Amino acid sequence: MKTDYINKTLELKTKFSNQNFVDYDFTKTNFNMSIFENTNFENCLFESSVLKGSRIFYESNFENCVFKNVNLSQTTFGSHKGVYKNCIFENCEYKSKDFNFTQFIDCKFIKAKFTTVNFNGSKFRDCIFEGKFKDVTFNGIYDSNPDSKACLYKCDFSNSNFGDFVSFENCDLSTCTPPKGRTFTEILYLVDASNPALLSTGTPDRIVITDV
Repeated sequence: MKTDYINKTLELKTKFSNQNFVDYDFTKTNFNMSIFENTNFENCLFESSVLKGSRIFYESNFENCVFKNVNLSQTTFGSHKGVYKNCIFENCEYKSKDFNFTQFIDCKFIKAKFTTVNFNGSKFRDCIFEGKFKDVTFNGIYDSNPDSKACLYKCDFSNSNFGDFVSFENCDLSTCTPPKGRTFTEILYLVDASNPALLSTGTPDRIVITDV
């Protein structure tokens, strides 16, 4: 792999446009709020990389990439029409983040931590989730998801732990595997009587919102 960026700190808000990174090792690279436009990554390693504040504009692609020990909070790295294919995320954290309109295909999330994350309009296909979820929304109501199966298709949550407010709106979970020893029917309930497409873990008291 190319090692040009290992342990390097880039200049503040370095801009990359129309570039292809193939076989690059970004171990301990501090991207220092870099800005990417139409950038593609293939067979790249992001281990202990600093991506806080980084932004990608326009479409971007990640294929056969590995993210390990990376905090993906406070960044739009790969969000907004980004595509992740055959990527592995190990021991990564997502917090207070909107990963909107992103596609994840054949990806694995290992020892993941999702806290206060919105996946509005995003798609997951043949993905494996192993980790903890709290205050997370999978939302299939947008045009990017043409039907209720588009948001989550053949995804495996068997080694996941759902905490409070893990919500699914307009998501057909019939092709997905629930957390081990449970069913989605047991875990989720209708939180808003006026919106039958919204199911959530809610809180232990399971209050239902009703019209006054």
